[in-house]
This record gives sequence, C-alpha cells and structure tokens, in this order.
Amino acid sequence: MDLASLLSAHYVLSLGSIREAARVLSRPVSSVAAGLSRLQVHIATPLTTAVANRIQPTLEGLRVGHDLKDAADLILDLARLSTVPGETPIEQHAARLSVPMLALQRFLVVGRSGSIRRAALEIGIGQPQLTRQLKSLEQSFGLPLLDRTAAGAFPNETGRRVILLGEELEAIWLRISDHAGDRFRRANTMTHVGSVTPLGRESLVAKILARLAVEWPKRMPRRPLYISSTNAEELLAGLNARLYDLAIVDTVELPPGIGHRVISRAGLALVGAADVIAAEEGDLRRLLMNRPIALPSLKSGLRQKFVDLTADILAASERARLSFVEIDSIPVIANLVADHGYIALLPQWAIPQLDAGMTAVALAPAYDMRLSLAWREGGTSENIARAAGQILDAAGLTGDGLLEKQAG
Repeated sequence: MDLASLLSAHYVLSLGSIREAARVLSRPVSSVAAGLSRLQVHIATPLTTAVANRIQPTLEGLRVGHDLKDAADLILDLARLSTVPGETPIEQHAARLSVPMLALQRFLVVGRSGSIRRAALEIGIGQPQLTRQLKSLEQSFGLPLLDRTAAGAFPNETGRRVILLGEELEAIWLRISDHAGDRFRRANTMTHVGSVTPLGRESLVAKILARLAVEWPKRMPRRPLYISSTNAEELLAGLNARLYDLAIVDTVELPPGIGHRVISRAGLALVGAADVIAAEEGDLRRLLMNRPIALPSLKSGLRQKFVDLTADILAASERARLSFVEIDSIPVIANLVADHGYIALLPQWAIPQLDAGMTAVALAPAYDMRLSLAWREGGTSENIARAAGQILDAAGLTGDGLLEKQAG
C-alpha cells in the first residue's frame, strides 16, 4: 500500500465519483480506480458500491472513511514537507507521492534506532536493501531525511517532522488494516449462498436458510457460510459472476451453464381482504381489472408467474389498464393487502399466516411456484449443492407438495 492510493481512496469516498476524484487530483481515472482497488484488496473488504452513476460507501466504507480522512490530512502534511514543483496544488502533488507504507514504516524504525544497520537487523532484512529503500524515500520527498555520520544515521529537521507525521499515519494504517489477514483467510474459504427473500419467519425459505446455518458448520467446519437475500435475477447473475456458490431461486427459467434441483413447489393464489374478494365474486378477471395490485418487480419469480396469469386471461388492451404498484418487499405488500384494499399473488402456504379477514382465490396447478437449488455447473459448486441438498433432505425440507403440506 502506498500514500497515493490511500489519498485516492479518500477522495473517491468523499466525492462519490472516481472521475471527480481523478479531476481534483489531476490523475488518470485508471490510476485512481487502481488505488481504490489496491486498498480494498489489501484490507479484504469492499468500501464502495455503485448506485446509478454514483459511488456510495458501504457500511465498512463509512467506518473506514473517518480514518481515511485523517490519513489524507497527514499525507497532505507530508507532501508539504517535500519539494512541491511550481504552482502545483498540494492535493495533486500528494497524489504523486507513491511512497509505500512499508518504506515509511522502515524509516520510522531507522529514526528510532539511530542506525541503518541496527534497523536492518530489527526488521530482518539486509542493510543494502534498507539503504536503497531509504534513498528511494528521500528521492520521493526531494529532500534528505537523514544525517549520516560515523556514529549512525539520525533524522534531520525534515526527517523528524516526517517521523511525527509518519507515526500518526502508521497508527491509522494499523487500524484500517487490522484483521485483514483474518478476512483474507475467511474470504478464501467462505461458502456464499444467495436466496430469494423469505416471505416470513414461517416460510419454507426461512426454514431452509436457518437449517443450513445450523448444519453447515458441522459438515464443513473449514468453510464458513455466508447467506444473503435478493431477487431471482440478481441471484442468477451472481452465480454466473461467481459471487455465489449456491442460490435458492423461485424461477423456472434458468440460463445455460446453471444446474438446478427442484426442492419444492407451491400453489399460488390471488389474496385480498374478504370483502374485496366477495365484491368481485372471486372472479380472477374482475379482481385483476377492478382492484389495485401489489406486485414484486420483474426480477422475481413470483412476478413472472403473474405475467403468465395475465397473459392467459386478459387481452393486451386489458393488461395495459391494470393498476399496480411494484414493491420488492413482501411485508409491505401484505400491509397493502390487509389495510388498503389491494390484491396480491402469494403462495397458498402463506394464506394461514394472514389476518383473519383475508381470503384467497387459488390458481390452477399450471401456475405453481417452484423452489430450486441452483449452482454453476462444474467445479466445487456442484459439491456444495450436493451437501446442501443432503442437509435439507435429512431435515424433511424438500419434496413436491411440501409447501401445501405446510399450509395444512
């Protein structure tokens, strides 16, 4: 890690844009992006996430950002000690200080010991190698930092100031990089499982994820499990990008190269308040045409089933007149149904968990929802999928009709 990379990362996080940071620092966009990437790789955790055309800090980025701000201030102070060419703004000059943190830390050891030879012994490297690193450091600053005498090597006035700033910067860097080794080891062995978002505590998906969390460490003690939830489209994209080793998806259509095993299927129903369903006499077409509908986005398997249903029973002109809101949150959808007169498409097993005033119109078996384990074919993912399937089989959490049995 070098000072320029730390400075670049701070400006990207604070400005929310790699291009804007590159403009302020007068550096190529690729150099700024590479600096941020080096830091993230070194500490083994992402600091940013892309939202539209902007970059936003992750939660870890927000936490580390405070230390990066302090580090950037110290780097600017170090840059002011060096030779600044012409009218160059200090930020742009500092962004060219490609001084490795390791070289700065070794200079601190020399400053404390007062001898290059003793410092080399303490560090555990050869004296010639340390001497070369010190000369390179002085060249980066454009100034001598040590007075070399027969009695040893002692920091001059500029060197002493570098030591004061360097010790503060070293303390910050140790905080930022703390536990990086543990994160590297954990990341290299971790099993990533993605899943469609559970519909509730009693849902099959919630039970599957809980069972995997309990049983996985017993079967794979050296491969810690990480579980996250999103929609089916992002899960499949994540499998292809190798972000997930295994995914639990609720869609039938799977891209080439993705293996899968159907572990359960459930009937679907249009759900609404009892008086809403009664007013339309339980007629699917009338319900769809006359009532507002709460739906998940097209990225979900549940929404794909709704598209199939409307294509079968409504004309194109009727589908264009549907009134619906898209919300990728089942609890919010349930609230709209319970309190605001909306209807929604839900698995039949979820109906007993709804309020007493709710009722449903069951759909034909052709619209049943399938739940599948999906993995990228080849490599270790197939073994991971096999182990997960065995855990779920042993727990009785797989098999056609399982969701209907739960509802009963």
